[in-house]
Amino acid sequence: MYCNEVLIAVSILGVSPEIDFETKQATGNIKLDVGFRNANGKHITRTIKIANTSVSEFSTYLDEKVTLRLEEVTFSPYLYNGRAALSIKAESATIEG
Repeated sequence: MYCNEVLIAVSILGVSPEIDFETKQATGNIKLDVGFRNANGKHITRTIKIANTSVSEFSTYLDEKVTLRLEEVTFSPYLYNGRAALSIKAESATIEG
C-alpha cells in the first residue's frame, strides 16, 4: 500500500543509520524506532526506514512524543518466523510543530 502523506503521533524510541548487511556500509538511510498505543491501550513499536535524512535530525527527540509527518510512504506486510510483520518505508520525514 502506498500513501502520499501520513501523520502519526509517536514516541521516538531510537534512531540509527541503516547498515547494508553484505557490505557493512551505511546506506544513507536511517531506521527510526517509534512507539504508540493502539485503541485498546496496548503499546506497539515499529521501525520506519527513512531515506534522505540523517540521524542528527531525530536524535534530539529521543524519548519524546511527537507528531511525525511521513511522505511517500510504502507499507508492505510480510511473514517473519510465522508471524505477521509490517515494513514501513518513507522517502522523507519531518517533526510537526
